[in-house]
Amino acid sequence: MAQPGSSANPLRMGVFSISPALAAGEKKGFFADNDVHVTLEQVESSEQQFRDFDAGAYDVLQTSWDNVVNYRCNASNDLGRPLNVLADFALDLGMGLSVVTPPEIPSMEAVRGGEVAVDAADSGYAYVLYSLLEKAGLRRDIDYTVVSQGSVAERYRKMSDGYASATLLSDGLEALARELGMNQLADESALGTPYVGSVVAWNGDWYADNRDTAMRFRDAYEAALGWVLEPGNRDEAAELVATVRGLPPQDARVVFDAELGPWGLARDTHITDEASRAVIALRQQYDGFDEDPEVNPYGDLALFFVNSGPNAS
Repeated sequence: MAQPGSSANPLRMGVFSISPALAAGEKKGFFADNDVHVTLEQVESSEQQFRDFDAGAYDVLQTSWDNVVNYRCNASNDLGRPLNVLADFALDLGMGLSVVTPPEIPSMEAVRGGEVAVDAADSGYAYVLYSLLEKAGLRRDIDYTVVSQGSVAERYRKMSDGYASATLLSDGLEALARELGMNQLADESALGTPYVGSVVAWNGDWYADNRDTAMRFRDAYEAALGWVLEPGNRDEAAELVATVRGLPPQDARVVFDAELGPWGLARDTHITDEASRAVIALRQQYDGFDEDPEVNPYGDLALFFVNSGPNAS
């Protein structure tokens, strides 16, 4: 039987949004040149992503660091048990996570009494949204109602139709929302801490048997990232974003420029302890851990990572 990474058995990656570096890895041949044949498969939500990952539909995930912590620690996740999921390296710093409201909701106070749309109420980036709203005096489940509406792309489409009072957008969609007249009321910089957003994550058992493939994937991704960050490649990289995400060229450029911002693509794929613990602290703030988690969330961070720690290479 062919091993993952061969052309007969491609490396299947469940993704929320195809970043410029992932697009370059696929379309510019960085993955194939390093003998990892990656298929990027769109996911609809964190729950669907991890159900399918658990069932073997994906070999690797683009998912939030918070999701890794949740599914590794909590038996109360939607799978009903902890999962042997491990982070490898950082893809982004949140991609500009922003509180976005429709034109008729001009302030945080105007969100009061409304519905706030998230991917999943107890996973992913929902805690960032709760924190930003709380800084404005709005308490979860008291001053607003939380509704689950899937991926960032799905929430962007819903917000364009005036579905909710507020949501959290990123990946350049917050910039497109502004162009449509929506309000961007706060962003992740207001957290006042370092932050790590999407990471590459593997099933720990799969990684143990396929470490060479995983390392070649990381090397290829970092080469693709370097290509994207070269100023002379910016126009072509924006064209790749238009192609893989089905965006008009002018929208793709807005998205691409936003994803190169200070909270966009991670220039250094290593994940710091400080950023890791900041995300864990947000989850704990909103009671996001079981009473007796299998893994102590403030214990050894190496328990969450391949290669025994966040800065391993």
